[in-house]
Amino acid sequence: MAALVGSLGAALLCMVGNFTAGKPKYKSVEKDVKEILAEADKLKESLFVLIREDIEAYEKFSRASQMPKDTRLMREKRKQVLQKTLKKAAEVPWRISQASLQVIELAEKLLPKGNSNLITDVGVGILLAEAALKSAVLNVKINLSFIKDEEYKNRRSRALEDILSQASQIKDGVLKAIQEEMDG
Repeated sequence: MAALVGSLGAALLCMVGNFTAGKPKYKSVEKDVKEILAEADKLKESLFVLIREDIEAYEKFSRASQMPKDTRLMREKRKQVLQKTLKKAAEVPWRISQASLQVIELAEKLLPKGNSNLITDVGVGILLAEAALKSAVLNVKINLSFIKDEEYKNRRSRALEDILSQASQIKDGVLKAIQEEMDG
């Protein structure tokens, strides 16, 4: 569901872009807004595709979990397949977290250029993207906890912390700017 929430965040940015582009008041930023709109639309679609990929990755893991373990050879094969499917199961939410960060970055770009009547929609878009990112991070972490490849786990864990930090900084700045704008 993280990908769906991220897709909704991107869709809100698309809405703001669509209500900005073509308006005489925003003529000076129209080119930038259209670029942001195109990027947000691409991310919305990518995240939507990741919904299906996430389901498929879980189904593969679930099937691997049900592999027979009657003999040592069967247990060994099952273990190998489980590790492979766990990495795939971690990879999809990893990509969701990256796409969600991109939605957050787009919200930051859109805020000063988008329709000023829709700044709170940019805020809601960034909050949805943050929720998607944090949900995806949780999903990556639970999968990492079962993966035996320590180098892979450490690399991913460090990258997750970086993504969370970047997202939080951007989100805080955008929400502060929105609040200041509303306060007049």
